[in-house]
Amino acid sequence: MTDRRGASVAAHYERWPFPGISHASREGLVLLRRLMRWLPVDHGGARLRVLDAGCGTGQTAVSLALRLPHVDVVGIDVSAGALAQARAHADEAGVSSVTFRQADLQAPLDDFGQFEVVLALGVLHHVPDFDAALAHLTDRMAAAGHLLLWLYGRHGRGRHTLNQRFLTLLGGGGADVRAATAEAFLTAFGGQHVVGSGVYTPVGDGPEGVEFLRSHPSWLADQMFPPFERPVTLDDLLAALDAHGLAFEHWFGVPEATERWVPEGVLRSRFERLSRRDRLRAIECLLRPAYYFISARRSAGGEPGADT
Repeated sequence: MTDRRGASVAAHYERWPFPGISHASREGLVLLRRLMRWLPVDHGGARLRVLDAGCGTGQTAVSLALRLPHVDVVGIDVSAGALAQARAHADEAGVSSVTFRQADLQAPLDDFGQFEVVLALGVLHHVPDFDAALAHLTDRMAAAGHLLLWLYGRHGRGRHTLNQRFLTLLGGGGADVRAATAEAFLTAFGGQHVVGSGVYTPVGDGPEGVEFLRSHPSWLADQMFPPFERPVTLDDLLAALDAHGLAFEHWFGVPEATERWVPEGVLRSRFERLSRRDRLRAIECLLRPAYYFISARRSAGGEPGADT
């Protein structure tokens, strides 16, 4: 590990490997459809490759290997415990086209080769040196490759960030103490402060989400007392892509059609005059997202390309 904060992240996910369960999600279906488009069976070349950075216990990597048998999937994670579960999951599923290796995204990944698709889903907001991690992932992209990012959003997760701060102020202690404190918070304040706060679970942030956290310790630890977490804004993302010569491609689940966001009249006419980048910023103001799920590619000549 490169620093104390990174070491605390590694220790946390050794204790609570994430996500620890297998679940279907809307994002998972969106991801599969997009990869089937980018990774066609009849591409006519060598086997295609996908890097799953921050793969955790391997649900995504194994699922992709099962559905895309013509693709080699490599999962990397900082947690040896999570990777052990991932390998067991792959063995149980009977897939041989997926491999798992331990790696720190804050360090270069030079010996991993190139990939047509690089996934960083739910990981970069937990990496203290975000810029270094993004640089190392960009280096792994093939010339015509794609990068998919899933990151917590600052605007929609603000209330939940205060929940996390409250638990931090109450003090640390060992793993069991932190877990018990988080459980007590759910009991005392779940309906008041957790529901609708932007907390992320496979079943949403309603009352069902609170109950889900109660029964899934790895999710409770990840959501309520992560050792490091930095949600982002759209401007943060666009600036990071620009800095690394990447062009914004798509914001999954967020339609860009003007009529989906503003009524006819002066607002729509002004909205339509905006550049694509500013239209996305305007949508963010209305949507106030709890997370961003986006794709990017290399810019032509390394120039920023979010407005194309």
